[in-house]
Amino acid sequence: MRYGYIGLGNLGGHLAASLLRAGLPVVVHDKDRRLADRLIAQGAEWADSPADLAAQVDHVATCLPSPAVSELVLRQILPAMKPGATWIENSTLGRDDVVRLGTLAGAAG
Repeated sequence: MRYGYIGLGNLGGHLAASLLRAGLPVVVHDKDRRLADRLIAQGAEWADSPADLAAQVDHVATCLPSPAVSELVLRQILPAMKPGATWIENSTLGRDDVVRLGTLAGAAG
C-alpha cells in the first residue's frame, strides 16, 4: 500500500512524516516544492501534480488551507485515482464542506 500526501504545511508535513516513520511508502506534493525537501530526505517520493500523485498511490491524504483549495485538489485527483483508492481529508473544514466534498467524491465512484 502506497500513501500520497498533498499539503505539507504545519500539520500536513508532520502527518506525512509520521507515515514515513512508520515505514510506509509515501509520495508527496505541495504547491511549494521546498516544503517537500525534508520529507524527500526521509524517503518520500515527489509527484509533480496532485493528479500525478493520485495515479501512483492507494490512499490520498489531503491537508489544505481552505474549502476552495480542497475542492480544487479533489477535482484534480478524482479522475486519476485507482479503482478502490481512498481519499483521506485532513483539512480543517466545516461539516457542510465535508458533506459537499464527500458527495463529489461519491459521485465519482
